Amino acid sequence: MSPGTCYLYVLPLAGEDLLKIGIASDPLARAQAFSRRYYESFDLSRSLLVEFDSRREAQARETGLHRRLREWNAPQPITVPLRAAGRTEWYRGAYAELEAEVAADRARGHVVHQATLDWWRHRLQRERDTLYEWAAQLQRDVEDGYGSPERMQLLADALDAWPGMGLPLHDALPPELKRWYARYRAGWRTGL
Repeated sequence: MSPGTCYLYVLPLAGEDLLKIGIASDPLARAQAFSRRYYESFDLSRSLLVEFDSRREAQARETGLHRRLREWNAPQPITVPLRAAGRTEWYRGAYAELEAEVAADRARGHVVHQATLDWWRHRLQRERDTLYEWAAQLQRDVEDGYGSPERMQLLADALDAWPGMGLPLHDALPPELKRWYARYRAGWRTGL
């Protein structure tokens, strides 16, 4: 991502013919706003990303798409928090239309990411150092008695993104949290 770049994104829900269209300077942060387990909620392998040089340019394209796709408009899923906003930007049955629109964007010279799982992996890997620091701070909080089940679940949800996208986690965590996460994952494998 270069400074000033703004993305038009298309995020299809996993197992649904429902998708979200929007713009963001950081699509990863935006997907996380919709769901802590965004890597399960959305079919990232079918997501579409178009790079624009400015937010204004991306917003103009987004507005045009919303107008063109009105007949496919659908309610926001109840699983998406209201605080995430974008409640009018959901569409059912519009994926093929959007693929054609994105192909037109590519023909106009925009960088397009299709079959984007590699883009998401690369973007998540850029968070590795931040993840280590965040995890280390959480470990200190737990040792000081400030840890809570909710915070540990938040951490587990964030960590699950890595194996969920086929990325190694072995060097991204402090040793104690690495052991905790291995126990956590083992509990899920045995059905606990």
